[in-house]
Amino acid sequence: MKKITLITIFLLLVIRPSFANDNIEITLLTCSSGKETFSAWGHTAIRVVDKTAKIDVVYNFGIFNFNTPNFYGKFVKGRLNYQLGIQNTYRFYASYERENRQIIEQKLNLTEEEKIKIISRLEYLYQPENRYYLYRFAGKNCTTELRNLILESVSTDFENTLTEKTQRKQLNEFLEGRLWLKFSMSLIMGYKIDEKIDLHQSMFLPDYLCNELRNVKVDNGSIIESEQIYNQIDDPYCNYPFLANPILIFTILLIIVLVSKSKYIKNPVLIITGVTGLAILLVSLITEHPELQYNLNLLWLNPLYLLAVFRFPKRPKLKIFLVKIIQGMIILMIPIWILKIQYFELSYLPLFIVLTIFNLRTLFPDKKLNLI
Repeated sequence: MKKITLITIFLLLVIRPSFANDNIEITLLTCSSGKETFSAWGHTAIRVVDKTAKIDVVYNFGIFNFNTPNFYGKFVKGRLNYQLGIQNTYRFYASYERENRQIIEQKLNLTEEEKIKIISRLEYLYQPENRYYLYRFAGKNCTTELRNLILESVSTDFENTLTEKTQRKQLNEFLEGRLWLKFSMSLIMGYKIDEKIDLHQSMFLPDYLCNELRNVKVDNGSIIESEQIYNQIDDPYCNYPFLANPILIFTILLIIVLVSKSKYIKNPVLIITGVTGLAILLVSLITEHPELQYNLNLLWLNPLYLLAVFRFPKRPKLKIFLVKIIQGMIILMIPIWILKIQYFELSYLPLFIVLTIFNLRTLFPDKKLNLI
């Protein structure tokens, strides 16, 4: 967590008398992806400069504390507080330069009244009783807070229309070089993020807010008066070697399963599948994040596999009945993927086939299902 220093508090106190100054500039800062998982989709902040008062600060809605008690539990439940902080601009830029992350700075074309309105709102939100908010991955984050602030404070021609995008598609655009993260996100997120969203909703990611504001007009032209790029980089995303590709790993597993009937392969795979399904089920039940609820992946990553392995190994009739239910749920997943009710990740396919082979070998033990 980037702590607020005494000098920052001092800057906050002296900024108040400068609201009416004609030399105030407000710029939107869009930061590119970082190496850490939480920074994979970039970051958004807003910069306020008063040339006369020699004030230059960044308002940052993305501050959180890793030392928060039960940090990961609160994050999963949707009870983790983020906060608005104020940072020295030089230090803000220096931190992103150290991380080799690009910053696009867009100067906003605002009237003096709109500048005062934005800064007054930021000041209000920075008060101790207002600065904390419950983070929502797509609904309330550093970008949505600034999207709302700008569009509610400035008179624009913005028209909200339905897009062909889904939140899942937008998120995945930033994960093409992070295949395991993409795989994990695909597993844990439910079908709600596969619904089409409108233009306003699409601006929950930094790059989308940055790009869409370029199309927004105010009375005297574009809302973006000018742009500058700092620490420009060609490829903002992390890329991993081909051998780290989940589809390759799972295809190798599929080949092994096709040529072997060993329980030392089957049971660990079913246990991992069942534990994964149980974790997804628990998360979907306890979380307040809409993105993590209503997860249809439970139909094929089924917690019932744990019963099949541990509860019914010596009760063949009950085990076969249970496996029939499990396989029926797997088959039900096919039209869900075809109809695009929930996203299908290609790396699911070999795992999907592996689980089906295990189920068929249980249901038809006398049939030869070694295909190679």
